[in-house]
Amino acid sequence: MSTPTPPVPTVREAHEAFVSGHSGSSAVEVIQAVWVVFPALVVTAIVVQGRIGWWWFMGECVIIVLPLVLSFTSLANYTLEMWLTMTALAASSLYLVSQLHIPYSKSGYVDKKRVGCVTSLRGMLNLVATVAILAVDFRSFPRRFAKTEEYGYSLMDTGAIGFVIANGVVEGRKRCSLWFVVRDGVMLTILGVGRLWLTRMADYQHHITEYGLHANFFFTLAFVKVSCSWWAWRLKMSGAVAVAVCLCMCHHLWLTAGGGEALVFGPAPRDTLFLANREWVVSMPGYLASYFMGLALGSYIFSSSVRNNTPKLTNMMVGLAVCLFGCVLALHNYLGPPSRRLANPTFVLFAMFFSILALAHYLVAETLVSSILPGLSAIPVVFHAINRRPLLCFLLANVITGIINKTINTLAVDYPWDVCIIATYTLGITAWLAACTRNTALTPSG
Repeated sequence: MSTPTPPVPTVREAHEAFVSGHSGSSAVEVIQAVWVVFPALVVTAIVVQGRIGWWWFMGECVIIVLPLVLSFTSLANYTLEMWLTMTALAASSLYLVSQLHIPYSKSGYVDKKRVGCVTSLRGMLNLVATVAILAVDFRSFPRRFAKTEEYGYSLMDTGAIGFVIANGVVEGRKRCSLWFVVRDGVMLTILGVGRLWLTRMADYQHHITEYGLHANFFFTLAFVKVSCSWWAWRLKMSGAVAVAVCLCMCHHLWLTAGGGEALVFGPAPRDTLFLANREWVVSMPGYLASYFMGLALGSYIFSSSVRNNTPKLTNMMVGLAVCLFGCVLALHNYLGPPSRRLANPTFVLFAMFFSILALAHYLVAETLVSSILPGLSAIPVVFHAINRRPLLCFLLANVITGIINKTINTLAVDYPWDVCIIATYTLGITAWLAACTRNTALTPSG
């Protein structure tokens, strides 16, 4: 009697299996995956010197965007070596410029309304998300960087909640009327409903345990916006920290004593709206806590006492990073590892540590560049362009990723063509954003 041949999975089923069931990597590897960006900023500042024009913009992309794409794909096992190489190149460039006293341009783009390290943080997080959203569907993207199924440190997980933290840093301090908050919340909800409808109509792959059967990240952004933005600006730094800590404590009690963790990881059928989207509901307090942590961070960064005092701000970010690293280790050992589906306190605090460590790196890069080339900013135009329209960047990444996935079978694309597709897609989005950015005329310059 012959054994029946198992059915061949469809392309959608193959994609869903490809992005599911992963356990992540280590915290160090998550940080190393984006490390190459920091010395790349120094190299970019020295080579481009703030000059504006399409050729200079493409030079920025070659130095910043392409190494990031490679560290997520074909060179993912050599991220430390990439960082050391780029750091050596940055150090050599700084030394040569300081010794040769080469004249440089001070006419680059500078946005005085923004703090450079915050611009870089938001730009980097959006760039990471842009690359990863498409790259995760190709085999060259390591599965340890993909979203985790239950517990673990993951590049994509950290980038998602980092997006909320960055929003808290920038938006939390702004005084917004309830009308504008509701308007933005409705717009985000429409985007969420549109994404849900399009994925159903196109029979697009859907990782159910990411947010649930119906929910997606647009709904998360909408809920955070409507529930926090219209009143959070009233809080001072200490108040925002207190709210974040209370949310984390209550959330942990809900996950453990309240049965939230068992509900999310349990076998309960998704036969009601609540159960169908239990990941989204249970994780929401964690996202709210991360928003208030970002608000507290933004309140400090934008305070008059440190906004223009880079050494003081750098020392504070380094000190905070060290303290948060110890807190993450303690929470990991006593409360458990981070979980994207739960957005537990360990997950929230690691994302905060990641963001503050990135800010510290950017401040160091800015200090090094300004000490050798006074008056020149280390913030590239590509980050300014992304920072001006972060939601458009995220929306374009989702739409173009969907088009590519419906056009070709990404699992059948071999190296190096997969890396070429990811790089072209990323460069195309950043160029589009740069062209759309107001007050950033990318016209040829000398």
